[in-house]
Amino acid sequence: MSRLLLCGFGSFPEAPQNPSSAVIEALTAQAWAPPSAATAYLTLPVSWTRSAETVLDHAASGAFDGILVVGVAVETDAFRVETVGRNRASLARHDHDGALWLEPLIQADGPAGIAATAPVGAMHQALLSAGLPARLSDDAGDYLCNFTLYRLLAAQAAPAVGFLHVPQARELAEGAGFGLDQVDLAVRAAAAAFAEALTRPVA
Repeated sequence: MSRLLLCGFGSFPEAPQNPSSAVIEALTAQAWAPPSAATAYLTLPVSWTRSAETVLDHAASGAFDGILVVGVAVETDAFRVETVGRNRASLARHDHDGALWLEPLIQADGPAGIAATAPVGAMHQALLSAGLPARLSDDAGDYLCNFTLYRLLAAQAAPAVGFLHVPQARELAEGAGFGLDQVDLAVRAAAAAFAEALTRPVA
């Protein structure tokens, strides 16, 4: 059986209530896991200096075959499977600690982009099959979502690393167009597709 680490983010200025952590906490309480994977859960701080470190420290204590991080894209109108982490970071966006990132690059000597190693096609298809609006994305932004994805890919934190962007949930923010049940369904579908891909023999 493969081992999957499933992560969500806590609150930050633009999302005081983050649907990714709400779903992760609910799945943790239910002890939910895809049929083909033993699953561990983490809620990450929205912090330039602590988000990736939290994952890397946890990954160092156990060999995970896959890491799937879930984050919120407040303005998105669809569930987005990210296909690349980009070596860029906002100089103007404060994290939850009130801190700024002081360099335009995440890693000064790093490549401009690193392809996600998760089964992005299978995850995308699973979302569509669940009846959810979904698309593949090659731009995870310049905030902590992209930052964390890039750092985990650069560190080769697991053989497969991926990122799912979810919309805000109407139960947590006025005017949001998606229900928390849809976010929950998306995370389950993407995680199950991810875990199933991890168990397939290499051709």
